[in-house]
Amino acid sequence: MVKVGLKQEQKSRLENLGFKQVVEKDKKVKTLRRKLAIAYEHFRYVTQEKIDKFNQKLHKKTYKNGDYKRLEFETISKTSLVPPDNVLTALEEAKELDCFDNFEIAYITEVKDPIVFGIVKGCSTKFYIAQWDTDVRIEDILAPGEG
Repeated sequence: MVKVGLKQEQKSRLENLGFKQVVEKDKKVKTLRRKLAIAYEHFRYVTQEKIDKFNQKLHKKTYKNGDYKRLEFETISKTSLVPPDNVLTALEEAKELDCFDNFEIAYITEVKDPIVFGIVKGCSTKFYIAQWDTDVRIEDILAPGEG
């Protein structure tokens, strides 16, 4: 088991003795904790459970002839959608906080105006950054004051 929260002198000593994996694990855990502290402080968040419930509700509402709509996710690097300026500004502000490893676009199949979420590697929670238009809104997934 890897102890986390090593003091600098412990890390140096362990690293000098060849315990590189222990030092690397400690660094990763500290980085994850820092990123999550910033993300939870500044952004609303959506758990996988909330996404699953939203998709179940959407399935019931849109199911027809074996077909239905669902909330899909893709990294922003793979999207062909161009967000409006307010979404780009929100993304720039989120990037400045240096707490996200990636960003994803959440959209409902065949709906053009998605939501942008920040992603922290090692955490299944998604952090709300911005949305454009009202086809799918954060309020559709989270209750007021939730997340």
